[in-house]
Amino acid sequence: MNAKNWKYALLPTLFMVFLAMYPQINFRIAKGSAWHGAYFVANFDEVAYSAYVNALINGKPRKYDQYMAAELPHESLYSIQFIPAYTIAMPAKLLGISASTAFIFLNILCSALAALFIFWLLFKITGDGPLAATGVLMVCCLGTAVAYEGELRDWTQGQILVDFFPFLRRYQPGFAFSFFFLFCGSVWFSLNAETRKKAILYSLMSGIIFVLLIYSYFFLWTAAAAWLACVFVLSLIWHRENLKNLLTNAAVVGGIAIAALIPYAMMLSERGAHIDSIQLLANTRLPDLDSPSMIFGSIVSIAIAILIWRGGVEIRSPQTLFALAFAVTPLVLFNQQIVTGHSLQPIHYEVFIANYMVLIALALLLFMVLQKKEVFRKALLYIAIIAAGWGVVEATGSTSRNSQFADLRDLAIPAIRYVEKQEQQSSTKGSAVYAANTGWSDFIPTIADLRPLWTSHTTSAGGIGITENKRLFHCYLYYGGYGEKDVEEGLKAGAFEITAALFGSERALPALGTHSAPITAQEISAEVKLYGDFIKNFSKTTATQPLISYAILPAEEGSNLDNIDKWYERDAGTVTGLLKVYKLKLKP
Repeated sequence: MNAKNWKYALLPTLFMVFLAMYPQINFRIAKGSAWHGAYFVANFDEVAYSAYVNALINGKPRKYDQYMAAELPHESLYSIQFIPAYTIAMPAKLLGISASTAFIFLNILCSALAALFIFWLLFKITGDGPLAATGVLMVCCLGTAVAYEGELRDWTQGQILVDFFPFLRRYQPGFAFSFFFLFCGSVWFSLNAETRKKAILYSLMSGIIFVLLIYSYFFLWTAAAAWLACVFVLSLIWHRENLKNLLTNAAVVGGIAIAALIPYAMMLSERGAHIDSIQLLANTRLPDLDSPSMIFGSIVSIAIAILIWRGGVEIRSPQTLFALAFAVTPLVLFNQQIVTGHSLQPIHYEVFIANYMVLIALALLLFMVLQKKEVFRKALLYIAIIAAGWGVVEATGSTSRNSQFADLRDLAIPAIRYVEKQEQQSSTKGSAVYAANTGWSDFIPTIADLRPLWTSHTTSAGGIGITENKRLFHCYLYYGGYGEKDVEEGLKAGAFEITAALFGSERALPALGTHSAPITAQEISAEVKLYGDFIKNFSKTTATQPLISYAILPAEEGSNLDNIDKWYERDAGTVTGLLKVYKLKLKP
């Protein structure tokens, strides 16, 4: 690819980096000198990943539960998918930067690499620079809408599961997202290689990238495997004259994959006992026919089929086969459970890869339809403008929606750092920190090597199960002064954190699971009664499981500390910014 064609890649890449950084830039300007270093969070789970990275920066072992602040005897999803975490943590430690700062820079890297690799893939398949540049904007900016999330879903239904640009969720799938398209490009080269030596070389490249995907993110490597299977089947049927390269690629990639999956399977067999239930692994053989990405891909597939039938393109063309593979892969991803009997949160395919694959297919379809028409360049310009405009809508919408939460996290940093400094001089190691706001609590492990009493991600590493998580949540509510009526009102209003803690995330957000039953009034009453019984039976023993050493609360008066004061002695408190930190000591 010559310098002229790389110029086409420059503008969409810079634009995507700007959109990726817009929330952080806006937040940083708004905070001014009051900014304490928090990165802007657009996805609920990002803080769990930054917490694990912070643990690695602090020298903790690979098998570590960042929310329990303890080494694990088993594997977790963090420890198995370790490549992104170590790739981020090691340079951060070397440069002396925090996990929060590393996550700010990560958005720049991930957006730039995604744009460049998508451009490279589309250019190598089509040989058309303007089309590849337009494709970058289509894929990156429209992926959220194709998955029927973000602003589109907010406008039509008034609710959002995922917003902003899902492929930028740090560090999964953000880190390895671009390598998925590098994998696709290496397969393209291996199948179209002119010599056996080049076919083997590119196949080796494909295999190495596939290993990186395996130890980076489950939903990316399984999507890559499904896509490669579709390419293989389609090529075997309609492009058999390229059988040698096809078999070479299958043999080399398959051999490397099997070698990598053996230790991967061993690590999975050593996973914690709670992980399957926490990750919502479901046993089902029911088909999934309402995935937006799958429906979109089916429409693109039909359009390609019509184009073939009318003689617009040759089905034996590698471009046509690759476009079809990208379009039909979601059908495999969302219905593999018919064969395997297992389904693991298919929403992750929906928002993190299937939506982007079908947009690649659409870009290739546009090339096949318009390449010989005079309106081609003008059409590309209009499409690029529309896609870029929608990208701005997604970025500004997410910024507005999440700015308040970003500010809450940033306000907590001085208090968290103060507690960390005090704990380093304390003899009561292993105690927990109570933070009155769940956003503060969730951010504690990202900033310091401390254990929060409870957060929405406490179970994420599998260190504790659902029952213990519920008990800790009851403790959290109790110390916050919440009564049975408060719990009942929260559940009836469908508040996510309380509903997820008591009924599971799949009941709080049915899209995460498979055919989750609605929560009934009887179930709510039963949970309220359980909490009431917990309050009545709260004892000194309960107050030590775990022991709380510090409490972080708003500096202004008004916090209900009655339940904390029943069991703990408080010092006068230390004001840090807008928050106040109390040192706690268990009463004799």
